[in-house]
Amino acid sequence: MRTYEGMFLLEAGNADFEAASAPVRDVLARANAEVLSLKPWDERRLAYEIKGRRRALYVLTYFKADPAALQALHHDIQLDERILRALILSADHVTEEVIHAQTPATAAQARKAAAEAEKAARAAREAKEAEAQAQKAAAEAKAQAAAPQAAEAQPPTASGAPEDAGQTPAGTDAAPVPAPPPEPEARTAESSQDETTK
Repeated sequence: MRTYEGMFLLEAGNADFEAASAPVRDVLARANAEVLSLKPWDERRLAYEIKGRRRALYVLTYFKADPAALQALHHDIQLDERILRALILSADHVTEEVIHAQTPATAAQARKAAAEAEKAARAAREAKEAEAQAQKAAAEAKAQAAAPQAAEAQPPTASGAPEDAGQTPAGTDAAPVPAPPPEPEARTAESSQDETTK
């Protein structure tokens, strides 16, 4: 068995790739071919009308088949109305990386899936941040509501004086606090000026 590469043009417009690629699977199964890879290449406008169609779905496939069955495969493809065109080439030189590489359509699907995943992750992150902010606001509101109640419920101290040590009770005279003495260096500077002026 040899490896072949096939490009099939199918009717466009079917969103379900499994259903759209059924004609390719059918003809390959009838030829007893082993499908290595079957993926959409792209959906494009045709340069000219083929079997009354202006657009086509390009399907890229790699398969192994007996070279003797290739002519029967070509004949089967021509008889299938669902296949607009097909090109089959020998692909013995093609590596596994090429066979399983992304096509433009699968790359676009991967980008779209990644963008949707990023959008979902961003929405989840924003929802989590909003929930955290709501919890923080609720905790602050609860703390503010509890603060006035705590001040009203505060019992007086044993001496009857307010708890704040910086306040003096009403009706008492507070002793004045003396000013600090000037620094000695400043005195010597003043005295030396006085001595020079004399």
